Amino acid sequence: MPKMTMTDRWVAAAKSGSDGRTDYFDSHATGLCLRVSEQHKSWNFCFTLQSKRARMLLGSYPAVSLADARGKAIEMRGYLEQGKDPRIVANEIRSQETASVMTVADLVENYLTRRASTKRSADEIARRLRKNVSGKDANGKRIEGASSGCIGNVRLPDLHRRDITKAIDAVKDRGAGVEANRVFEDIRAMIRWARGRGDLDSNLAEGMSQPTETVVRDRDLSKDEIRTMWAALVDADMRESTRRVIRLCLVTSQRVGEVAGMMVDELDLDAAVWTIPPERSKNKKAHTVPLSSMAVEIVNDQLADVKALSERKGRAVPTFVFPGPGASSSVTGAAIAKAIKRQEVIKRGVAKIMRVDPWTAHDLRRTAATGMEELGISPFVVAHVLNHVSLTKATITSRVYARYNYAKEKREALELWADRLRGIVAGSADVISLSDGKKALERNPANS
Repeated sequence: MPKMTMTDRWVAAAKSGSDGRTDYFDSHATGLCLRVSEQHKSWNFCFTLQSKRARMLLGSYPAVSLADARGKAIEMRGYLEQGKDPRIVANEIRSQETASVMTVADLVENYLTRRASTKRSADEIARRLRKNVSGKDANGKRIEGASSGCIGNVRLPDLHRRDITKAIDAVKDRGAGVEANRVFEDIRAMIRWARGRGDLDSNLAEGMSQPTETVVRDRDLSKDEIRTMWAALVDADMRESTRRVIRLCLVTSQRVGEVAGMMVDELDLDAAVWTIPPERSKNKKAHTVPLSSMAVEIVNDQLADVKALSERKGRAVPTFVFPGPGASSSVTGAAIAKAIKRQEVIKRGVAKIMRVDPWTAHDLRRTAATGMEELGISPFVVAHVLNHVSLTKATITSRVYARYNYAKEKREALELWADRLRGIVAGSADVISLSDGKKALERNPANS
């Protein structure tokens, strides 16, 4: 077998012999062998142990250079001189390195703890990433019903765009287009964060496109649909607390996640006020919601039921107005969305949810906003009710100088809407807004 002092130029030009494979031995590092075939070059360390010839792979050329190969061969020779089998030592070192390298599942938990926990939608982000990306819970155990595209075991040094695509495609393939978009956004944010920390050397998601086209919803329920849905809600297959969340979304015009996560200490029922803290508000601004008598009635009914259940269970009354199963946390907006979706019935190819065309909890927020504007309430006041700073704080004057909180106008708007809603639900009144928006009149719909 040929033996020579190798150079980088010689290694690059080395060819196999007539038999298709040739071993070349380096005179500089004892035992270092370059095996050359027609399609491949690899570095090996050849040695004798207990009177038997052995060979171990050091890596492929050019991924492993001549200098690196010589260093590895010298290191393996040192183990051999200590009476150790270099193959066993190398496997032990490789196992230790593998164990210390962060996986995607590790990254997910690190991201959830250090970054996503500060976000308003932290619970939803955790659910999506664990179910669709890592496939493991916070304790590292496999999640039942995890997505088929989970990549939790992939080591970060081995992570590739195709792995991200695999995770997203699995969500998209089960028909969950919106969920696929959300998972993509979560992964993109997580990778950008990991790149900034140094956990990843590059932003793998850069340049990747959103998996499905986002369709802006414009659905709002008509008066007849509100009446039908409200009546059907009584017999819907869901918890009573879920029904109340749905009603409050329509009555208060607030986001479903904010309603579902309502805390007892956010309420001042004597003053009929609910204050959403910055950490639970989408725009990170505290938001005061005046509660109409209709909203107060729903909240009081819920608090009474929670207290009664706690007494029966012999446990402390939870701090959540709408506790989830076990009362260890509040119900989530996603749980409400699923409860609504479960009511969908398809007959003759036509889908209905509670006897009306399909709708979501966010459509109820839009319905309430639309209803208030129909009553002649200023869009600017409605924006304050919705906590839409893109409109209410659109100018320097409104952001910096104007400090008025529109509490009086918001209360009037929500009381007017609650009165309107009572009439719609009862089926006994219609409301016409006067052009100046200061007064609403009722008339019998039969006369319209």
